[in-house]
Amino acid sequence: MIDPYSKIIPLGIVLLICLGAVLPLPADLGDGTRRLIGQVETDSIRYELFVIDDTDGLAQEYMAELFTPVCHTNKCYPVYINLFWDLLGNFDRFEMPEGEILTKLDHVPFEEKDYEKLQAILANERSILGDYSITDLVVSTETVGSNNGVDAVTGATSKTIQSEVISGAVYSCYTLWHLAHGPLTEETKAHTVANHTDETLLRFLQSEHYPYQYWALERIQAQGKENEQPFAAALLAQLRGKNIFLARHMLAVLPESLFASEARQQWLWDTYQQSPYRMQMDILDRLRTLSLRSPLVTQLLQELEASNPAQQRAILSVLEKQAALSKEQQDLALSYLQQGKWEEPLLRLLASQSNPAAATKKALKKYTETNQ
Repeated sequence: MIDPYSKIIPLGIVLLICLGAVLPLPADLGDGTRRLIGQVETDSIRYELFVIDDTDGLAQEYMAELFTPVCHTNKCYPVYINLFWDLLGNFDRFEMPEGEILTKLDHVPFEEKDYEKLQAILANERSILGDYSITDLVVSTETVGSNNGVDAVTGATSKTIQSEVISGAVYSCYTLWHLAHGPLTEETKAHTVANHTDETLLRFLQSEHYPYQYWALERIQAQGKENEQPFAAALLAQLRGKNIFLARHMLAVLPESLFASEARQQWLWDTYQQSPYRMQMDILDRLRTLSLRSPLVTQLLQELEASNPAQQRAILSVLEKQAALSKEQQDLALSYLQQGKWEEPLLRLLASQSNPAAATKKALKKYTETNQ
């Protein structure tokens, strides 16, 4: 594994990560337990990673206890800190072990606002800290006074970087961000990928944490288990869930076979009736890809008059693909024609029927003669 601090070493910045030291556990572990799940070692870095289980023995999150001297030339600032990730390696938060604090230059303690800003910095996985080496950000404190309030930030990048760091703590911000988004992150997700079960996928899908939901959906799709229980029921439940973005995505990617039966199509229509407008339009778009059962075709025809113009166009687009309307359905379409409604799409629909009723033939003949 590549040492994320290799660019720092030539300039005399030594980062020794000694994880697993006996530090106080964070208070929010409650009755849960933690398990050591592995180590990642490089030339001078050793990582120890723990998974924290809840009281039911289910993995809840990952954590690492860190001791790292943040050093520049002959000055080192020891940092004790605990980092936490979700089960897919997304950084969640940091916690300070009991009795430990973070400091800035000249050993000035962090204020509450500094801890809050550090949380925001570490939570930003797209931070520009990932695009720079430490040498791009700082110059020697021997040439720039440490009391200038910017932790020796270089003039060339100070305006760019100051919003991404804490004044007087550039090294700490840089070091901790790379720990929060480096090899430890990769190890956490790899552990979940290697150890997940069907129960894990269900738990992720039913959670309200969208990274878990999307990841579970992708795994279920990759295994072709969308139609298997209990996955099918869980997937359908999310179509009516709180995450409208996930629901719309699922509607687009779930296989047609999931909506093939009459019961499932009725369920989808019931979902349409209770969904917000944007979701309704997406459902209508999806119906265009399905081979519709007769009851749903009737419901679509009946829905026309209660719909707004955009919905009517979408419903008619769905109906035009139906070439096996029953006599009753053809009669309903003819009744709309007699009222002068939606003439062009309904005429195309009736003209496409594989078994047109007598009234349909008569109406089509009349419209043909009228327009000659």
